[in-house]
Amino acid sequence: MKSSPRIVFTGITGLLGGYFLKGGDLNFEITGVSSKDFNISDKKKVLDFVNDLNPRIIVHAASAGNVDYCEKHPDEAYAVNVEGTRNIIEAAKKINAKIIFLSSNAIYDGDSAPYDEKKIPNPVDIYGKTKVEGEKLIIKSDLKYVILRLITMYGWPQKGGRQNPVTWMIDNLKREQRINVVNDIYNNHLWAGQAAEALWEVIRENISGVYNIAGADCISRYDLALKVAEVFGLDQSLISPVTSDFFKNIAKRPKNTCFNTSKMEKQLGIKPLSIIQGLNLMKKELESYS
Repeated sequence: MKSSPRIVFTGITGLLGGYFLKGGDLNFEITGVSSKDFNISDKKKVLDFVNDLNPRIIVHAASAGNVDYCEKHPDEAYAVNVEGTRNIIEAAKKINAKIIFLSSNAIYDGDSAPYDEKKIPNPVDIYGKTKVEGEKLIIKSDLKYVILRLITMYGWPQKGGRQNPVTWMIDNLKREQRINVVNDIYNNHLWAGQAAEALWEVIRENISGVYNIAGADCISRYDLALKVAEVFGLDQSLISPVTSDFFKNIAKRPKNTCFNTSKMEKQLGIKPLSIIQGLNLMKKELESYS
């Protein structure tokens, strides 16, 4: 009996990993790995692991993804995000696996939105710089590849997973805590379920290339917070708009990294969700578990 093609998914315990598994395809066998299994900057462990499993596809989502942490620990950020990616590429070459590399809107400077796939990356922080270096390694690898540039995602994290902007807002507003939210940082926030849909589409259809993946609405983080309160029946008066200068001790963020999603729509056949649509899907998920 012919075995199903295997997918290795690094960073499986992250937000996207959870939604990817929920939308799983029985035609593929998925093996997930996280930092609890090994650090991807450990070359030998990466090579041994991938060689033993011999996957057809490697979805490389693992990264040091906290922007402020990366800014304060640049050596660690480069070790994980750049050298770790180099290790994944070397392992993939030995078995001729395809790589799907998950990148970020942090590769852009935020000065000339909306960004399509042809815009030249110009990151303003360490995290963004490491993702650009990772992309370059993938493109030069001579492997079959897909680069999915995912804009800021939201959704329900896996148990013990890191919060995202929407869950942070919900948790604080439910406790009736006042929150300060920036009104000068814009992007078209992406429900993680739609990111998983895009990922499954490129896998099933054996698509290659670079794709910017995002939601429909280019809005500020403050406007996002107002919509979160509206959908989840929380108190909007607890939300205060502030400029990004209010937060003195964090890494610089690009002002507007909204994506042009034309390529996603035309080539992947995915219509981006509005914020209200995505939040309502989150609400339905919550209701199904209660």
